[in-house]
Amino acid sequence: MTEPNEDVDDPFMLLLRERAVLSRKQQGIPFSQNEGGQNWPSRLAEPPTANNFKQIIEEHVPVLIEACMMGRPGLAKWKDTSYLESCMGPNRSVVVAITPDGRADDLIEHPEHGAPVFALPLEENMPFSELLTRLSEQAEGKADTIAYLQSQNSNLSVQEYGDLSPLLRDLELRAATEQTGTTGDNRSDLPWATQAIGYPPEATNIWIGTSSSRTSMHRDYYENLFTVVRGWKEFTVYPPAEACFLCDDEEYPVYKYIKEPTGQLELEGESGGATTRWIPVDPTLPKDAERNAPFVHRDLNLAEADGVLPRKHTPQTKYGYALPALKIRVHEGETLYLPSGWFHHVAQQQDSQVVSVQGQDSVERGLCLCLNWWYEISDDMAIQLDETSLTIAT
Repeated sequence: MTEPNEDVDDPFMLLLRERAVLSRKQQGIPFSQNEGGQNWPSRLAEPPTANNFKQIIEEHVPVLIEACMMGRPGLAKWKDTSYLESCMGPNRSVVVAITPDGRADDLIEHPEHGAPVFALPLEENMPFSELLTRLSEQAEGKADTIAYLQSQNSNLSVQEYGDLSPLLRDLELRAATEQTGTTGDNRSDLPWATQAIGYPPEATNIWIGTSSSRTSMHRDYYENLFTVVRGWKEFTVYPPAEACFLCDDEEYPVYKYIKEPTGQLELEGESGGATTRWIPVDPTLPKDAERNAPFVHRDLNLAEADGVLPRKHTPQTKYGYALPALKIRVHEGETLYLPSGWFHHVAQQQDSQVVSVQGQDSVERGLCLCLNWWYEISDDMAIQLDETSLTIAT
């Protein structure tokens, strides 16, 4: 970590950086992956009790949990893509996000005027079997566009974005009563989390895609329990208190991909000139990368000779003061508790499943398949997150 430079650094931003270092230390969050981050976050070998999970929520730091899907034998079948196809049948359609490059809900340089715009994906109805075919093409590098089932909004339990009820049945935990051993209410949530929080999840989602899709840096005001069934996900994260470094001050015009008669995807501005604030930096890239450099006067995490050439701080270059982002890789069978308000960028990798198809060469049917539960936060927690920013700390 380089020393402050009075000629280029802002004293107030340096103070916020010192507070960020102290805040991480107080919460047991490492300064960087190289300084204790390899053993972070903490890991539980089995799901916590409801009381223990209440304490975890209060600490508000990510935790990896193993064996959360015990008692759900139907999920083992999801390892086979052919089973998913047969389970859903030929007639069920789902809503799929389509982009040119796998970057939905992200800032894109507009191809005509070159300025950044916030790009929403094209949402396209297609049979589930067609989605799997398109994902196979993506896994083999043969796709012109990138498809991703990311509809959220409790897509496993609400049919607004397609009928995924056969997969929901596989997820359901068949509860047996203590006295009779008979089947009780089937539930698709995580009982210990629901008991700890006091109400069922706001949303139960399934995510199906390939390594071609990425999620840009953002945060959600939900307690998030995220389980990987196939492949892996890598979360690149910042704590809520470090919002002041992430440069989300500017409003960007909202565009959406549409399909032209030629089949090409084009960006079209949303009616009414809608705008949104968004984080413009990508924490998976170096600070001197083309995307990040406009928001960096120099990288204080590196020796000055190795960082961005120093230039004087401006109100737009706060990312130069940011501590290193931290990475959490979630493997098959693991569940990540990602606390509400934590900033995260997500990359993913599909597994490999090469199958023989009659009359064709073998095809790759690997997937990245995940589940997550969003639990709504209380008004008190929302207020607490709003007051967490280091800019108003005393």
